[in-house]
Amino acid sequence: MSAVRFALAPIVALALTALVGCGSTVQSPPLALKPLQVLQWRSFVDPQLRQQIGLGDVQGGDAGAADFLGQTLRWLWGTHTPNAVVQDALEDQLRALQLLAAAPHPGRYRLDARIISLEASGLLGGAEATARVEYTVRENLPEAQAAPGAADGPGRILYQRQVRSQGEAAWLSHLMSGDRQRLAKQAALRAGLVVLAQDLVQLRV
Repeated sequence: MSAVRFALAPIVALALTALVGCGSTVQSPPLALKPLQVLQWRSFVDPQLRQQIGLGDVQGGDAGAADFLGQTLRWLWGTHTPNAVVQDALEDQLRALQLLAAAPHPGRYRLDARIISLEASGLLGGAEATARVEYTVRENLPEAQAAPGAADGPGRILYQRQVRSQGEAAWLSHLMSGDRQRLAKQAALRAGLVVLAQDLVQLRV
């Protein structure tokens, strides 16, 4: 009997580890530029754009499963990435590059983001993700000056681009496949934010 208990001990320990991993919160890496990138890039910002871009809307976020089965097995399919995560990352990036308009002033321009697709794959081993996000910088005109019924909203478009990016998470990054998929999604978004930052520091009014 003691030999059987000794043989089952590693299996029980592994099962308990998996259960703990299901309920634990994974600390996510920030979706932001590295400090060295910030120091190198913000000196190239157009003075007319410095502290003149307000943060607009973030739409089309990755929706999480609402049904009971989907919530129960979220460790398999990955947790969702809400719009607030992307919005916070954009705000941090604009502030780091000295582009974010100082409150309470809205700034002359506005940055909007629309998440077109955000998908991850890989149940066994590492996870890979692809992101496609449309970023738009437009004039932030007062409502009184906005053309009524305009399809593009107020102000002319200064910049618009659909950024496609990829990310991955190694199989050792976390025990649960769902958390690896989420980390891969965040890596894909982070890669897209780097592309956006490169475009913004080169943007000229």
